[in-house]
Amino acid sequence: MSAFGMEGFGTMRAVEVDVYTAAYRVSGTVQTRFNRVAEILNQLSGAHLAVEHATVSEHGEDGGTLGAPSVLVAVEHILLMAAAIPAGETASEMRIPKRPVRAQLAIPPFRVTGNVHVPMGSRPVDGLLNVTERFLPMTDVTLASAAYPQLERSAAVVALRRERAHLLLVADDERPDQLLAEILDERTAEAWLRGHGDQPG
Repeated sequence: MSAFGMEGFGTMRAVEVDVYTAAYRVSGTVQTRFNRVAEILNQLSGAHLAVEHATVSEHGEDGGTLGAPSVLVAVEHILLMAAAIPAGETASEMRIPKRPVRAQLAIPPFRVTGNVHVPMGSRPVDGLLNVTERFLPMTDVTLASAAYPQLERSAAVVALRRERAHLLLVADDERPDQLLAEILDERTAEAWLRGHGDQPG
C-alpha cells in the first residue's frame, strides 16, 4: 500500500489544472484517479505530465497562446500546479491531525503565500523541510510575480515543488510548540492511536 493509503484513489476523471514552469503556463485537463492535488504529481510513474485540451502561454509574451490536443510537461520543470479540487476535500482525507500555518515560499519567478498543514505538536519548519514527496500541498494560496504581474491569482489549493524554493518563510505561527496532548483529551488520543497507529504517517 502506498504512503497515502487507499483513500487517495477514486474513479478515473478529468481534472482542470494550471501548470506553471519558470517560463510557461499550461492549462487544460489531466486524467487521474487521485483526489489530492499533490498526489497527482507525486504518484506519476513517468517523467512527464500529460495535459489534454491544452492552452500554452509564455510568461514573457503579452499576446497569443498555443492550443494543442495534448501537451507533455516535464515534471522536473514543474514549479507548481493549481487544480480544480476543493481544499475541503483534501483536508477531509488527512489521516493525521494537522494545523494550518501561514507561510510564503519564493520559487522564482513566483512568490507563493498560503497555508501549509503540519502535524500537531511539530514545528512548521519540519512540515516544510522534513517531507519526502517532491510536491507539497498548500491551501488558500495567493500567487504573485514581480517579473510577470499578469500571473497574479488566487487558488484554493496548489501543489508546489518545495525543493525549488529559494526562500521559505513562516509568516505566522501563534503556538509553534503546541503539543498534541493540549489539543486532544487522553481518551480521544488513545482511540486515534489505536485506529491509526498501523498507518504510515
